[in-house]
Amino acid sequence: MRGNGIRIARRWALAAGVTLVILNATASDDATAWEGAERSAEIAGHSLNKIHRWLHEVALKKIDPKTGLYVADGKWNYRDTAADCMPFLTWAAWAVDLDAFNGPVRSALHAERALCNRLDRIPASYDLTKGELTNPNKADLVFEASEYVKDGLIAMVEITGRDEWFDRMRAIEDDLWKHADIDTPFGKIVSTNVEVNGEQIQALARLHTMTGDPKYLDWAERLADYYLSNENYTPERLRDHGCEIIGGLGLLLGVESEVNPAKAKQYAPRLRKMFDDVLKRGQIEDGMMYNVIRPADNPSAKLGGWQDGMSDGWGYNYVSYICYDMVMDQPVYRAHIVATLDSLMKPKYQNYPWEGESIDGYADSIEGALYLLNRYPSEKGLAWVDRETRVNLVDHPKRKEHGELWGTMKLQANGVRTTLIHALMHTQGVVARPWLQGMELGAAPVNDGLAIVVRSTEAYEGLLEFDIPRHRLYMGFKRDWPRMNTIPEWFVVEPEASYTVTIDSGEARIFTGQQLHTGLAVTVPAKGETRVLIQPNDSEGK
Repeated sequence: MRGNGIRIARRWALAAGVTLVILNATASDDATAWEGAERSAEIAGHSLNKIHRWLHEVALKKIDPKTGLYVADGKWNYRDTAADCMPFLTWAAWAVDLDAFNGPVRSALHAERALCNRLDRIPASYDLTKGELTNPNKADLVFEASEYVKDGLIAMVEITGRDEWFDRMRAIEDDLWKHADIDTPFGKIVSTNVEVNGEQIQALARLHTMTGDPKYLDWAERLADYYLSNENYTPERLRDHGCEIIGGLGLLLGVESEVNPAKAKQYAPRLRKMFDDVLKRGQIEDGMMYNVIRPADNPSAKLGGWQDGMSDGWGYNYVSYICYDMVMDQPVYRAHIVATLDSLMKPKYQNYPWEGESIDGYADSIEGALYLLNRYPSEKGLAWVDRETRVNLVDHPKRKEHGELWGTMKLQANGVRTTLIHALMHTQGVVARPWLQGMELGAAPVNDGLAIVVRSTEAYEGLLEFDIPRHRLYMGFKRDWPRMNTIPEWFVVEPEASYTVTIDSGEARIFTGQQLHTGLAVTVPAKGETRVLIQPNDSEGK
């Protein structure tokens, strides 16, 4: 069963960087689907083997033996280390080594929770030299905690559901709002910083649907009303920091359409006006966006310097446009977004320096494109993310601190993040447990099922774990709202449904979706290959 109805098989570039994309696979496409799965196995295997090496050769060594904190950049703070380094250590361990995930990585969460609470459960940075907490002012304390919640804990919760990371996220949010002291006509809020407030809306929308507690929706609405009470509101920045409020308001619109349709009806026209204004005053060409919005009286003005550059957050912003389309049940912006994706194979977007030579600009731009491609497939867009991921994230020494592998500071961690999202697109969300060096795993949709190829240089016995509709079962969303800080769903199994599974030429067997999520046992001979075909059980309901 498809998580979003998109049926795509992909092949990574060979020398020329050309991607074969198969859309709308049918029963007659079996051979092509297997071909796509084989090439996807090469792509995902190459990336996941590097992530596995990075985890063990670089990242886990950065856990401080004295405190248990993950000192990725030689320090432990919340604006960078906790927010941008820790979550992708966690993602990497979850994807390729559950022992590390449930061992030192989980212990790092326990360590920061035990050592770093400054104001109730709101944390502050830890001075490793002095062995004590720092004492920031209130605004900095709120900023760093909000960064940790949105960029760090949300990313972890998206793959773990109501686990300890969720408990930590909820505790920090409860205490941030307990100490909210900024008066507005809509009630007290925690900050006037637009980045913080965008992050808060994204966190609160999730907390409301995960818990059903109305206070989280009330707090989110205070923030949305704080901005949207101005019917002409448009954020100034369209890149890092400014993307948060656009993403937050789009996700909240989606959630409101499920839980408070009257509020969604109030917000929708104001967001439509904001989205259109961004396109009028912030669009460059091909649907790309400036870093900064243009003046209302001069939408084509040149502001000079970095302000006239292209935003690497263009895809993050369009995520909210897709939320709007879903709420309105109309393709208001679809054609525009698809045209933007289709433009990506133009020469100017090859190795485009989104942030100079920094890996972060490539990581952010590719990640945003992957979020969009999960909803609106584009052959050229898929070719672009395959090429750019390989040459600018995975195999380009200039983008990495240590040449072959990434470093652990936050910009490098973002490269690991996007590499993993891209690899899991090529596995269609299937994860091998355990992961062994030298493995390859790839998948391609066929009919309503999935063709999977597993290879290994060594004899392998393990499990294939299938994704579930996490948006509903973990996040509490009725619909899979596009959003930042998540690993998109590709092929998902419904726990209560049944599926026919054929391994190589063996006898077809029936499994429930829950069994497939728990793990399907597979063996692979040394230097050999195993093929698995998953299909919904057509006999159900007959």
